[in-house]
Amino acid sequence: MPGLARMYLYLPCNQRLITNPKHPIIMAVLYSVVPRKNPLKPLETPKFYAQIKSNGEEDFKAVTRAVADRCTVTGSDAKATFDAFMTVMIQRLKNGKIVRFDDFGSFRISATSEGVATEKDFNATKITKARIIFTPCKDLKDMCKAVSFTKTTAAATSNGEGEGEDPSI
Repeated sequence: MPGLARMYLYLPCNQRLITNPKHPIIMAVLYSVVPRKNPLKPLETPKFYAQIKSNGEEDFKAVTRAVADRCTVTGSDAKATFDAFMTVMIQRLKNGKIVRFDDFGSFRISATSEGVATEKDFNATKITKARIIFTPCKDLKDMCKAVSFTKTTAAATSNGEGEGEDPSI
């Protein structure tokens, strides 16, 4: 809502940002409506689905500056912390650990493999791809439940500016 005053209370890094309930932050995620065919039923008329339209992008430098603005660390400290976080997380994931951050979420490795007739026939060469699965914390899940959506007339693009759920999966 234009003209809605926003009021923040800044706390140390280890505490949550609190907003004044009289002046809530209004979050609106833009979406467009796109037709999609069901690949299992190619002759069927396409159905229309929401496709999220991103509202820009935050790069690493911008995020570290924002972190530094919210607490007592410098931008360099925030960058060093994120860099160290990534190094340690990669090491832990490579060792098969679930990396859990209570106030953020957890990361774990998952794999895709070829199927074989018997357990005896299976070995590590049948694993074709590894990926990382992120499971958000309760706060992030709650944010997803509470987010509002606003329709836009601009179509979402496939070059990273818009993402939609694939209804065929």
